[in-house]
Amino acid sequence: MANDALPGASDPRGVTAVDGTAKARIERAALVLFSQNGVDAVSTREIASAAQVAEGSIYRHFKSKEVLAEALFEAIHSRLFDLVETALEDASGFEDAVTRVVEVYCEAADEDPALFEYHLIHMFRFGRTEREGRPDPVSLIAEAIARAIKAGNCPEGDPELKAAAALGVVLQPAAHRMAGRLHGLMTARKAELARAALAALMAA
Repeated sequence: MANDALPGASDPRGVTAVDGTAKARIERAALVLFSQNGVDAVSTREIASAAQVAEGSIYRHFKSKEVLAEALFEAIHSRLFDLVETALEDASGFEDAVTRVVEVYCEAADEDPALFEYHLIHMFRFGRTEREGRPDPVSLIAEAIARAIKAGNCPEGDPELKAAAALGVVLQPAAHRMAGRLHGLMTARKAELARAALAALMAA
């Protein structure tokens, strides 16, 4: 039986797991190591050492390192989907929707920077669109833009391209923060970023 709370061990937040459990420590250790070195360069032995668990404990929770890496991505991807869905449902008009979506991305970036950065780094590896049926926050945004174009609230254009441009307004500063070029909270800049995202969407 797995020991879910080793005495004296660190107590990091889980990603899919309950905080303070062995699974949570595995997830947090993997998250940091994968972000620093890439999934392929990290061994399960290194994850176990950082998590202060036996290597076999990883396989009690995840079938493989790749399954663990993907589970971390899917957790934040699904979380962003839920946040964007709620933001769009609660919005009163197009501009308010843009503001709310930018806010939830900024809040997610500040709430758990390591997890948000992991999502950003591994989008190409795990975020491909050919996976049918998965919750996808970008598709929600593109669909909302398409509706706004049809309603005359946004200039004509490719909704996917407009979604990419608007999201880039938030994600590129997040990347700059990762690189040490920007400092502080993303939420401190949310109003400015929302204006920039709206300007990108309204460009003909």
